[in-house]
Amino acid sequence: MSVHFDKSIDNRLAAIEGHVRAVRQMMAEDKSCEDILLQISAIEGSLNKLGKIILKEHLNLCVKEGIENGDTDILDRFNTVLDKYL
Repeated sequence: MSVHFDKSIDNRLAAIEGHVRAVRQMMAEDKSCEDILLQISAIEGSLNKLGKIILKEHLNLCVKEGIENGDTDILDRFNTVLDKYL
């Protein structure tokens, strides 16, 4: 099972893409470091929010389903992903 790719996730990804494009443009236009760093901060915030959404969905759908189906390794895999993500 995987995370459901819905319109809200697609919108978040599109916003992140827009922020990254904005950073590239700002750098090409030699904008101030402060402005670029603020844009990067917005990207990080957006990625963190998206990561939390996906992490919660993974726990509530994939991990729960794995436990219900007797997948004895699911918690180990979840902990491995959680360690890498955090």
